[in-house]
Amino acid sequence: MSDTLTLLLTHQKAPQVARMLNYWNDFVSGGDILIAYGGPAAEFSRLGHDARILIDSPRLKTTDHQRQKQSYQDLFYAAREWLCGRPYRFVHFVEYDQVPVHKEFLSLHRDFLKAESCEVAGFHLARVDGTSNPHFLNHVSDPDFTKLWQLVTVRDDCSVVLSMFGSGSFWQREAFDAVAALRDTPPVYLELFIPTAAHHLGFRVRGMTSQQHFIRNLGELRSRMSEFQAAGAWSIHPVKTLWD
Repeated sequence: MSDTLTLLLTHQKAPQVARMLNYWNDFVSGGDILIAYGGPAAEFSRLGHDARILIDSPRLKTTDHQRQKQSYQDLFYAAREWLCGRPYRFVHFVEYDQVPVHKEFLSLHRDFLKAESCEVAGFHLARVDGTSNPHFLNHVSDPDFTKLWQLVTVRDDCSVVLSMFGSGSFWQREAFDAVAALRDTPPVYLELFIPTAAHHLGFRVRGMTSQQHFIRNLGELRSRMSEFQAAGAWSIHPVKTLWD
């Protein structure tokens, strides 16, 4: 067993998940991968992987993710429950279309946490309170949004709001468990909730700026995987067609 759990979110059908796992097995042990499955229950039963959890959550299964304020909280909570009693020290959360291309990518993530003295690492991290960030503007008029951070913060300044890309993040276990334990919060889009909650719970969040060129929100980067790998990428997003 590694000291790092890979928490892999997917809604693909069983044959695609099998190809996904076959790819991932070149980078991590299959025993250290937990499938968080957001697809139908019937397909969940067909997955040929023992470590799996079904996430049947309307907060995950949104169609207009930003306006409907898609959340990973039910997913994180279910993973936290699964992790109880298992001695993982780190959690690498990743969506199905973010793929590793560097054999040592997990140790590079762990080295980043150590070098930055942080507990959470992600991509495209920014402080957005008081800005024209569209996600922030979509939330700031809701008094429950402000009240949430007032209730949970251990910081002197409860007004801080962070944004971080949602496709992948790397966590020290204590930080993951603390954020995952938050329940029954008002709806907050995941790209704001995850880093802001970690910050207000007292954890240090840092962006992997040297890697975020390889992590994008649009397009299909399968044809550029070799190019990005040669340029030093640890992982690449989005690569949606690799499992077809």
